[in-house]
Amino acid sequence: GGMTCASCAQTIEKALKKTEGVKEAHVNLATEKASISYHPTQITPEEIDKVIEGTGYQVTGQEEVQEEGRGEEGKMRGARKRMFLVWGFTIPIVVWMLPEMILGKAWPSRLVFDLGMVILATPVMFWIGLSTLRSAAKAISHRNANMDVLIAMGTIASYGTGFATLFFPIANYAGVAAMIFAFHLTGRYIETMAKGRASQAIKKLLELGAKTARILVDGEEKEVPIEDVKLGDLMLVRPGEKIPTDGKIIEGESAIDESMATGESMPV
Repeated sequence: GGMTCASCAQTIEKALKKTEGVKEAHVNLATEKASISYHPTQITPEEIDKVIEGTGYQVTGQEEVQEEGRGEEGKMRGARKRMFLVWGFTIPIVVWMLPEMILGKAWPSRLVFDLGMVILATPVMFWIGLSTLRSAAKAISHRNANMDVLIAMGTIASYGTGFATLFFPIANYAGVAAMIFAFHLTGRYIETMAKGRASQAIKKLLELGAKTARILVDGEEKEVPIEDVKLGDLMLVRPGEKIPTDGKIIEGESAIDESMATGESMPV
């Protein structure tokens, strides 16, 4: 949990690979999962969790994700809500900037314009975009730099000019901070939506697999969960059934639909 870009995944990977007892580690940003090969006598899963949390990210079980309503659908709804909110504040900023950009004159006055930019940008910075600023602060505290650090640097610098312009004759870029967040959160929504759809497609694909297998034990049929099938077991697959695992055909012949493996849209 907490990953926002490829740099986040690399940070966790590096920390894990440096840990004694961990042989190999791969972190997938899209699926938000880590595959770790480790020596159980040298390190425990709980200690691996602490290593990940020490980099500033969270270890969240699948059950906890569903219980907290932060599954793929929940994430998409949250990202969409933030996108609409941020544009609700940003569109008035863009419209208000047009007279100054076209005519070179702030409307209705310079003071009102400068204060208006700060007022409209404040909820974007410290309400809608607060999670991004927190992520940046957490990354910096762990001596890492991710995409959120870049966004935070640009928006804080821009937002700061809104206050500075009240005391010094400089341009007011507070509205630009809101615009940066608007594009950033729009991109985050598109990314979350793509990840969510891909994840749902993978889950549906996995659901197509067989859940049980019928094996022959001393000439008798026995149905067991797919996880209990061992190397060397003899399976019986009747016509029309799903083939539980890879294997070698020992006896018999039938028609097998290979479209799932070949990618054909029709049975092959």
